[in-house]
Amino acid sequence: MSSPSAHEHPPVSPDDTTGGILAWARRDPLGAALLLLITGVLLYYFGFYKVFMNGLQSTAQWAWMGWNEENDQEHCRFILPVIGWILWTRRDDLRATPKIPSARGLVIVISGVLLFVLGARCLQPRMAIVSLPLITYGMAEYLGGRAFARIFIFPCLLMLFMVPIGGVIQGTVSLQLLASKTVGALCAFLGIKVQIIGTTINVDGHSFEVAGGCSGIRSLMAMTMLAALYVYFAVAGPVRQLIVFAGSILFALVGNIARLFTVVLVAKWWDPVIAGGLYHDYSGFVFFPIAVLAMVAFGNLLARDWSGVGDHITRTLTAPDIVARTSESSPSETSTPQSADETSTPETAEARKPGSPISYDY
Repeated sequence: MSSPSAHEHPPVSPDDTTGGILAWARRDPLGAALLLLITGVLLYYFGFYKVFMNGLQSTAQWAWMGWNEENDQEHCRFILPVIGWILWTRRDDLRATPKIPSARGLVIVISGVLLFVLGARCLQPRMAIVSLPLITYGMAEYLGGRAFARIFIFPCLLMLFMVPIGGVIQGTVSLQLLASKTVGALCAFLGIKVQIIGTTINVDGHSFEVAGGCSGIRSLMAMTMLAALYVYFAVAGPVRQLIVFAGSILFALVGNIARLFTVVLVAKWWDPVIAGGLYHDYSGFVFFPIAVLAMVAFGNLLARDWSGVGDHITRTLTAPDIVARTSESSPSETSTPQSADETSTPETAEARKPGSPISYDY
């Protein structure tokens, strides 16, 4: 008899989970104390060890300040709660997975610690944030083994979205040029007269600068995080997940270019002040949901069983009733002329006997 897989065991209640943790702590107090100590060390160094901004901010404080409206990263403040919720939904899998500690996890933990130290010494808080998923995954593999740590792969990848992009916007010149050139090409194709100078779009004497934030990097960050959550929960198969995630990048860029193009249209045919002000500030609330819906539709198309659709069409076309109707209405049968004997009535047959005169009824 084969053993049940991790997804076949019955779900556990929160009380069972809490009781299991307490029972494990009583069975292995040293291991529980070690886990508690490691958790406390992580909380201290990431949350309370003030080394950045001239010793005024810890890693968590610096990240929280970077998740602001200017960077359009307020959503990053919900990543850790989402990760906690994901792990809570997998609590039965975490309990059922055999715990086989792996020394390779210790190597990953040491790598993460060294990265944090390097970030603190170089005053690069982004490096310190990147060290957190490394330490988390390494701890999971060192304490529970590779099968246990595999459940932590997606939550650890999701932590990478917590890195504030801030100054990264300054390095998006290529995206800015791509956006401005594409808008210029669309205008030229539709016969709309605009002037493109680098990242500046001139419309009837009014200039619109494609700044770093308008390059698409912000919507790209938000879209990729949503795509990661979407493919994790709704798309089956690693190949399909990778295709949908890569497609989200394209949808984000296309949505941003469409938004910039409509800004030009509003400036051309309505009011440049409104185009650069009110419309520019709020049009993202329209085009970003459209890009998200396009991504979901794309994932839905990939998830369909197209082979089953082909079989259904084949079965429909070869159905007996359709074949019968086709046979009844075939030209070979309907166009065959009937003989005189078949079309004649008894009266006409009697009239056509040999020697009978032919009468005509006018």
